[in-house]
Amino acid sequence: MPHVPARRAVPVTAAALLLAPALAAAAPAGAELPDAGRATAAVRVAVTGGSYTASVGLVRTGPRTLFGGFYCAADGISPTPLTALVDADRIYHLGGVRAHWDPATQDYVVTVIHGDAADSTKQWNAYVNEKKITTGPCHTAIKGGDKVRWTLEAASGAASGTGTAERPPRRRRER
Repeated sequence: MPHVPARRAVPVTAAALLLAPALAAAAPAGAELPDAGRATAAVRVAVTGGSYTASVGLVRTGPRTLFGGFYCAADGISPTPLTALVDADRIYHLGGVRAHWDPATQDYVVTVIHGDAADSTKQWNAYVNEKKITTGPCHTAIKGGDKVRWTLEAASGAASGTGTAERPPRRRRER
């Protein structure tokens, strides 16, 4: 029969006893953390366009239920620009994120970030790697290393006052 060495006792200090419950504590009430076993991604998040501008470090995000209502995951398993924004707010204290569920699009519409509110003339739009998303913020997949930016900008149907009509082509002067 093989010889099994006896286990040695490891001394436990008072500090270790105090630290153990802190490490094992559940997330604070109301914290919306990624679901266990789902895909997660480390991304960079920025907020621009309103009176508040921020660019934060890496944010680990994953799919989950948001704002006490609907599950937010592209293709049912992937993290999204909205989960990244919510996690950036939780980690870096961006000043609050609010959104409402739009039954017509079956997705969330971001209404407020850090007190900067969307209205009939401006809306929050998400960009992933500097490309504006074309699907809703819970239907767009993101992956590790992506850059997610939320920008408050003129609503697509709002008059911007900049004149969006095309100019007629310039005529060349003949000599």
